[in-house]
Amino acid sequence: MTLQRSHLVLLVAAVSIGGTLLIARPTAQSAEPLPVMSKERALAFVRAAEARLDYLPGEVLIKFRSGVSQSQQQAALSSLRSRPSAGDLQWIGEIALLRDAADPDAPFLARVLSAQPEVEFAEPNYLRRFNATPNDPSFGRQWNFSVVDFPRAWDINPGANASTVVAVLDSGVTTVNQTFAATTWTGSAFQTIPVPFAISPDLAAGRLTQAVDFATSEAFGFNVFPAVVDMEGHGTHVASTIGEETNNNVGEAGIAYGAKIMPVKVCVGYWDVQFAMSAAGIPGFTPLGTGGCPLSAIALGLRYAADNGAKVINMSLGGPIPSNTERDALTYAVGKGAFIAVAGGNEFEEGNPVEFPASFAATIDGAMSVAAVGRSLQRSFYSNTGPYIEIAAPGGDDRDGGFVNGLVWQVTIQLSDSDPSTIIFPRFDRYAEEAAEGTSMASPHVAGVAALLVSQGITKPSAIEALIRSTALDKGSTGRDNEFGFGVIQPRVALRGVGVK
Repeated sequence: MTLQRSHLVLLVAAVSIGGTLLIARPTAQSAEPLPVMSKERALAFVRAAEARLDYLPGEVLIKFRSGVSQSQQQAALSSLRSRPSAGDLQWIGEIALLRDAADPDAPFLARVLSAQPEVEFAEPNYLRRFNATPNDPSFGRQWNFSVVDFPRAWDINPGANASTVVAVLDSGVTTVNQTFAATTWTGSAFQTIPVPFAISPDLAAGRLTQAVDFATSEAFGFNVFPAVVDMEGHGTHVASTIGEETNNNVGEAGIAYGAKIMPVKVCVGYWDVQFAMSAAGIPGFTPLGTGGCPLSAIALGLRYAADNGAKVINMSLGGPIPSNTERDALTYAVGKGAFIAVAGGNEFEEGNPVEFPASFAATIDGAMSVAAVGRSLQRSFYSNTGPYIEIAAPGGDDRDGGFVNGLVWQVTIQLSDSDPSTIIFPRFDRYAEEAAEGTSMASPHVAGVAALLVSQGITKPSAIEALIRSTALDKGSTGRDNEFGFGVIQPRVALRGVGVK
């Protein structure tokens, strides 16, 4: 999928250059079909892409007022022309997801429901978009770690520990070495092809825990699929910054390289939808740009991560429309003891809109919105500004060092193997060092620092936020400002701030 810069936090450049590490992992052959989303859900993503919608057609999130009975819920739903049944609602905590196949106009459905006395709020299911010195061979070009002094921070805390769990709400991180059978469109006919997947050689299987897919699966509350797979590369790139293996003579380094990573798939991309459309017998190619992160999946992911022991959550995603569902889920997760890092947005030159959930993070003690800086520690040209920006971290800037030396490099799936503009038969079992820029890349730096602090015993989300803020390097106007928030992260200073010498 070709992601646009107008999407919140994204891979802007993913390029392989001469000498880049390329790793092929063997996969066990299997006749098992690739699990795909339902035909109805795949068509919803395609229709959203074709019509340039920022929501899934026909899907609405509803919060009924406290004490409302199921019969009263039914009375509210009866205001809709299709008269959906309250018994068919799917629940995310106190939020109900309604799928109304009879009326794709989700904003209209939300307005009608919001007017009912039984309803506290109703909103479309909006789509968010993707915003010890190491001996790893490519560590030398990871300016993003050196410029904020991570090597000396690792002298204090060498990469956190296995009792610290960091959840990555994103496009997934592959958890299996397996080849699946998938049906796809060749341009003239359907063909069943082998599609190999492999775990990143820089994110060992033992480091991945309690993975779950809320984006592809429509079963709420548990993962019905045998695997989580990343067919975008975004989630793996983000997870690699947080916790890629270090001192293993492979690829680059990660920040909290001793922590566990919880892959929580809440976003789908081109191939997730293409394979589902083909499996349903619908000919043709899915539009480039199809995909996104439904609020329903994000809310489920936040609750799941917090309920299953994640002490840090990273969200490199967002959009310009506020969501009560998302705000409630953020508040729930922080209340359960999870610190949350949220990308601040990449649209400074496209009008600099307020971004969500980053704007919510600024109002919640224990969640932080993150701006991006380049290698000179100046604001990256794309990074949003505003009163909701709380902290800044390296995110890359091709105007500050170029497309090779100015971007953030990490190991992820080799993107040229699955570029839908050139590839019909993709594979996802090979990994390469790929370059990217965005607040997507900045946010996991903050999540990584939080993981180090958690392993030092600072586990209260508000205390983690306070420590990161109070130890930041002040940039821009004195004190908090709209470009850098409280400043650029200083991981060593933050760790020393808890009394470690």
